[in-house]
Amino acid sequence: MPRVLPRLSNPLDWRPIERQILLGSLLMLAPVVLGGWLLATMLLAPEYLDTTVAQALLVLFGIQAVGLVSLLLMARARLQTCNDWHTLENFVIGSFVFNVLAGGYASGTHFTQGLLILLLGFNIASALARMRKIYIAYLLVCVLMLLLAIADFLHLLPVAPLFRQSPFEMDGRPSSGWLAFQVMVTVVLLAIIRISIAVINRWVERENLYREMSSIDGLTRLSNRRSFIERGETEIQRAQRTTLQSVACVMVDLDHFKSINDTWGHHAGDQVLVAASAALMDSTRQYDEVGRYGGEEFAILMPGLTLAEATTAAERIRERIAATRVEVDGQSISITASLGVSCFPANDVGSLNDLLKAADLALYQAKQAGRNRVVTASSIPSV
Repeated sequence: MPRVLPRLSNPLDWRPIERQILLGSLLMLAPVVLGGWLLATMLLAPEYLDTTVAQALLVLFGIQAVGLVSLLLMARARLQTCNDWHTLENFVIGSFVFNVLAGGYASGTHFTQGLLILLLGFNIASALARMRKIYIAYLLVCVLMLLLAIADFLHLLPVAPLFRQSPFEMDGRPSSGWLAFQVMVTVVLLAIIRISIAVINRWVERENLYREMSSIDGLTRLSNRRSFIERGETEIQRAQRTTLQSVACVMVDLDHFKSINDTWGHHAGDQVLVAASAALMDSTRQYDEVGRYGGEEFAILMPGLTLAEATTAAERIRERIAATRVEVDGQSISITASLGVSCFPANDVGSLNDLLKAADLALYQAKQAGRNRVVTASSIPSV
């Protein structure tokens, strides 16, 4: 069966050719709305229009509609085999610019309604089409608008050549036909704005997702290594500016984690990591930084704590992990952890790298001493 356009999803998630079909379908509103209004006015109130200009616009709208429908049908036939089609995109962007400029000039609204529709159209197209083409179209419009402004100032072109008489009454009220046209344009603008809002919301969601993916570990929801290092650099710099400020670091490594994976499976290992992460978060302060440093190893930054205070906090964390039980496939798995503690500033600890190395060395000593214990770095804090 031929593929149909995605339903109930954001256009930003569609393939390029699907977005181009959407833009082309939206553009069809122009010849339908403008051409329909022109026909109705020519039939019901011909005294308002210059027949020659109105007929010329109708012919142009008709040619555009036929060309657009043909391209949309061809694009729909290409959905199965084609991911992108520049011809349709170029036609949509060019036709949109022509419609707004021609209609705006003919009705005398190119600097009011015309510019509004152009800006809204470019806003949505910038998300669904290629930015370079939108940028070129925008520059072209700016140049043409400047030329129209000069022509208006020098009286080189007739003003609102579409109208034989003004669509406004003597007291400034719009005629019924012109008011109806404004209502139709408003409805079209609302549809464009609705899609623009959906696209912008999706942009925001994606930006938040990318930001989270770049800083959060997907399994444990803790800070990842890169984000942890960045926070550490910030805290060290802050501590260097304030001589009485210290930064403690605790390295945590789950004991016998490989045997858990080998015995219970990797899904059990994942559950243990998640449980350990929850224990770490429950045992630290809100402004401490808890990160997954790699594999079954975690790291904690504790700004403002001395080495003794951080060692006490680390012992509390060790007890909390040791009390944790993880239920996997009806079995209860107990876990323990080894911890190493260091502090900045201290002897031989003058940077974040030194702080992490000192904590990692203490962690290694905890492993060598039998695991499930806290070892403090041998360096003595200088504050």
